[in-house]
Amino acid sequence: MNLYLNRRFYIGIAICIFAFLIGFSYPIWYNIGWWCVRLLILLVIVDFIILKLNSEKIQISRSVSDKLSLGDIQHIQYDILNESNIPLEYELTDELPMQLQHRNFVQQSKIEAKGDKKIKYRIRPTQRGVYIFGKLHIYITYPYLGILQRRITADIEQDVMVYPSFIQMRNFELQVFSQTANMAGIRRVRQIGENDEFEHIRNYVQGDNIRSINWRATSRRGELMVNQYENSRSQMVYCIIDKGRSMKMPFGGLTLLDYAVNTSLVLSNIILKKHDRAGLITFSDKIGAIIKASALHNHLQKLTSYLYNQTTGFNESNFELLFYTLRSQLSRRSVLLFFTNFEQPIELRRNLKYLKALNQKHLLVVIMFKNTELESVKDMPTAKMKDIYYKTFTQKAIMEKEKIAAEIKANGIQVILTAPEDLSVNTVNKYLEIKAKRMR
Repeated sequence: MNLYLNRRFYIGIAICIFAFLIGFSYPIWYNIGWWCVRLLILLVIVDFIILKLNSEKIQISRSVSDKLSLGDIQHIQYDILNESNIPLEYELTDELPMQLQHRNFVQQSKIEAKGDKKIKYRIRPTQRGVYIFGKLHIYITYPYLGILQRRITADIEQDVMVYPSFIQMRNFELQVFSQTANMAGIRRVRQIGENDEFEHIRNYVQGDNIRSINWRATSRRGELMVNQYENSRSQMVYCIIDKGRSMKMPFGGLTLLDYAVNTSLVLSNIILKKHDRAGLITFSDKIGAIIKASALHNHLQKLTSYLYNQTTGFNESNFELLFYTLRSQLSRRSVLLFFTNFEQPIELRRNLKYLKALNQKHLLVVIMFKNTELESVKDMPTAKMKDIYYKTFTQKAIMEKEKIAAEIKANGIQVILTAPEDLSVNTVNKYLEIKAKRMR
């Protein structure tokens, strides 16, 4: 049964009961009470007929992409079409995926006769995986009576995949290869030395070497043109992701692993656009994915599918296993962008020898995360003694993280200490610096 009693029905019942109660003292109110009952029954019948005749003229639909981007704001669109000749009030409810944690989704409004409504609802997926959108329900009411509600259900269940942030990937691609990259925080580093092989002639952009200007092409086109060169030997760049318990920490709804996964996709796309070879290695207490560095046309899709399936647990990461795996798998010197997180100096000292050994064979960049929640409270006022203790421990934890980064750097290893939300831009800047300086 798709009919429900509305609040006005219960008000009518209350009026009838009130009239009968007064009838104990004033008998005329018995007759008034019975007339109220008859009137209420008549209104229910009329309201039922109106909703019955017009409910089939209501159409509802949901529009959501079959692929969503992790950690980005996106929208669901709902379309309501009223083909009847009367205005209607409605309540729209959707069976949203449990991962979104939107348990009280209700949209209420009024739709005119022969009218339509478009509703946009904002969502931000914070977990990779399959999101199941269930049935869509709308409860319609005739506003001039409002005694009954009729439910209309659209059986439009849909499975949606949430992938690593392809929106962020596209944005960074535009920023890196545009003239306004510095406005987005992307630093252009002047390239040291010259590239080897001529590739093509292109338009001059800010930051290009003026010695590469092709004056003959410039005179023909009437605008500055430069020769584009490429390295005869492209670099192999690997994103290494630690999936141990330290990467389980959440910031802004995403875990550190999610930030690393998103940045790895962003960076892999830029690496391939820069004509280098992109690879991926993940590990915790055992080795996860090993994707050899490549520049094939479908390599980015392969990396995306592997990044989609990466999860973390509460296991201790095995740096020794990682070292021996890399020693056997990587025969050529490569750039290793290593996403990990050390919270205590003892964790670093236990694994520093493996990092130093990797840095001797490859160009290693260790990427660690600031605890932004601690950063936000380090300057808080101290009104009570417990606030002083809390602030002291917070500042100590921040200083320990900075000492860890300094110790890594003191051992000749490049390091990035970044807030999770700045991870992509800082990592891209480091890669561009390595590329510009031709570091190997």
